Amino acid sequence: MNIDNLLEALSFFIIGFLELSVLFLGVSFLVEILNVFINPSKIQKVLSSNKSGYFIASSLGSITPFCSCSTIPLTIGLIKAKAGFGPIMTFLFTSPLLNPIVVIVFFITFGMEVTVIYSIIAFSASLIAGYTLEKFGFEKYIKKSEPSRFSLKKEEQVNCCNTPNPISSKTWKEKVFNKTIAILTWRQFVSFVPYIAIGIGIGAFVHGFIPDSIIKEYAGNDNIFAVPFSAIIGIPLYIRASTMVGLGPELIESGVNMGSVLALTIAGAGASLPEMIMLKKIFKLPIMIAFIVAVFSMAIGCGYLVNIYFS
Repeated sequence: MNIDNLLEALSFFIIGFLELSVLFLGVSFLVEILNVFINPSKIQKVLSSNKSGYFIASSLGSITPFCSCSTIPLTIGLIKAKAGFGPIMTFLFTSPLLNPIVVIVFFITFGMEVTVIYSIIAFSASLIAGYTLEKFGFEKYIKKSEPSRFSLKKEEQVNCCNTPNPISSKTWKEKVFNKTIAILTWRQFVSFVPYIAIGIGIGAFVHGFIPDSIIKEYAGNDNIFAVPFSAIIGIPLYIRASTMVGLGPELIESGVNMGSVLALTIAGAGASLPEMIMLKKIFKLPIMIAFIVAVFSMAIGCGYLVNIYFS
């Protein structure tokens, strides 16, 4: 075992785990605050399963600067607030694939034309995927939340319906700095720590011990299956959009076609292994399979379309 590879894998694990932990805690804390300030009935009304609900969910996902893993706490919050299942899934698809960071990175890496093509496809595909999953009744595959091992005192419970909430009578400062919010945030994070560690651990192994030359060898212009191969390899690589600023041009210059780089980015950003492992905690297998198929279809479709367009 090469010591350099081991150190690279260890470094990736530590940085990735700390990064995801901070993001998860931050977003979870924000969601718990919103749960106090916003009545769930308003969320149910805005993100209901009608046309406007889908477009609002997709638009919301387009402006939230979160990666795939940090989108999960928001998804959990929407599920708790009983938002429409279709809009929830639309948001889950859109947020990691079409947020401001991704658009900027795509513009820098691929140029205006590719960014516009990708944005239209990502927005449309997210709407179609969310609508399709709801119409086929996939809502029944959401796992029921299990009671926490650490039960809150009755007076500390945060309101999730229309019953009186002792926190709601406090000032905004008392609401934000309420210890109950911190407790709920920490407990949710602790329940997800094993899933974060496993996902990042596998990604770290791939980064440390799978050479980049494999991508360059099998994703070249002479391989007709370069696009789907790149989409598959993107999952364990845990490609964050920001890393493509440097990696994208390097791969293209080494002979990897633009469509393959695009497929690698979409699959890695939209269906990363850490995200899939974390989603397994809240979704049953049918939703997981449908989610992966949808992201893969988008990645492969965009990849081939871009290759045809620029051929």
